[in-house]
Amino acid sequence: MNLFKAESLRRNLVLTFIWLWVASALAATLVAFWLAGRSAQVSFDRILKDDALALATQIHWDQSGAVFAADPNTADYLIFDSLSPSRFMVINQDGKKLVGNAVLTLPPNADQQKAGSPLFFDSDNDIGNLRVVAIRLEHKDSPGHVWVVVGESQAKRNHISHELAAAIFLPAIGLAVFIVPLLVAGIRYGLAPANAINDAVARRGINDLSPIPLSQVPVELKGLISHINDLLKRVQDAVAHERRFISDTAHQLRTPLAGIKLLVDDLLRTSQASPEDPPNKEVLSELSTASTRVTQLVKQLLTLARSEGGNAVQMEEIELGPIIEDLTSHWKPVFANSSKEFHINASLRSLDAFKIKTNATLVQEILANLIDNALNYGGDRVDLKATLQEHKLMLHVLDNGDKVFAEDIERMLTPFWRGKDLSHHGVGLGLPIAQKTCALLGGHLSIQIYPEVRGTQITIELPLKS
Repeated sequence: MNLFKAESLRRNLVLTFIWLWVASALAATLVAFWLAGRSAQVSFDRILKDDALALATQIHWDQSGAVFAADPNTADYLIFDSLSPSRFMVINQDGKKLVGNAVLTLPPNADQQKAGSPLFFDSDNDIGNLRVVAIRLEHKDSPGHVWVVVGESQAKRNHISHELAAAIFLPAIGLAVFIVPLLVAGIRYGLAPANAINDAVARRGINDLSPIPLSQVPVELKGLISHINDLLKRVQDAVAHERRFISDTAHQLRTPLAGIKLLVDDLLRTSQASPEDPPNKEVLSELSTASTRVTQLVKQLLTLARSEGGNAVQMEEIELGPIIEDLTSHWKPVFANSSKEFHINASLRSLDAFKIKTNATLVQEILANLIDNALNYGGDRVDLKATLQEHKLMLHVLDNGDKVFAEDIERMLTPFWRGKDLSHHGVGLGLPIAQKTCALLGGHLSIQIYPEVRGTQITIELPLKS
């Protein structure tokens, strides 16, 4: 299941930024509202405390206790508020009200409050929902104490809270009308270089595999474009290789096919001139040789294409004995006809019953290419040896011909490359086919030259476990 849907990058960015802006704007306005509300509450509490202290200034002390000096009208004037009428009372330690326009209940923990320190609390009673401050007053020369209690309706504070909310939230909502289009325009502007790259690539022709210039590419996209350029380079190399392969193949096929056509034309002219005479045996022999060469070349080309295709190879557990016998029965007569020697070393004979998981046909094809190469370009003797290591089987094909140059070793594994000796009919595909087929089996092919030994040794390494 694909968890990631292919969506517009612009749409994703716009939605992401909008959600981020909404979340941050909401968080900021909530914090601002909370801070403003808290500041307002502190300010209103301070005003409420000042009202209580104003009433406290009217309290005098005598031998009998506390006395409220002002009349009730004066007391009302001292705490007058046009927005929310205040409720107040002044009571002594016995609960006797000295003055007041309401009965306000003190909280249970009021007696623990320090004298002169304001005690704020909320009270919900018949009068309504009030915010109340209570201050206990004492006098050192007079017994007892007095409570000055002042309350005001929460409606004023709620009204201020609503005004604060409107002052904070409404501009934030109105700001969104300008912010969202700016976000969309900014993202469109920011993605303009990516769109320009897309347009530039879209305008390219099918054969334009040149790298995309990085000069105008944003830093965030340079890594991606660099990888695309690497991919274009590999594609360009692959296309160039395929073109060279086709060109070389056409060149290699042209000569033998032209020879076959000439031989066939010669047979036709001879047959037309002397219908009763049998075909020229020499021409037929040359025609057979040329057709065999073409058949071998086509087979090698198909093998090379298969090895480069990366197709899966079916592996099975096999014994080396049958492969060795097939090699012996096939190549002994060939070497005898060429007046050369072909030896299978005892190290390989000892592994007749040895089993390895691989593909017998491909192993035979690899060895056949190496032996044929040694027969054509080596000396008068070819040895086939084996070395068994912990995790791999190593098969060696050694000839006693002239040494190859170290700088030619890499070229020998390039398709269609041939050395200076062009007397043989090879086309330079044997070693490349062997190398690529060996890689299909999970192995490795290498070419070694040793100063103390004449000739060249080619080794294939096959894994024992696959």
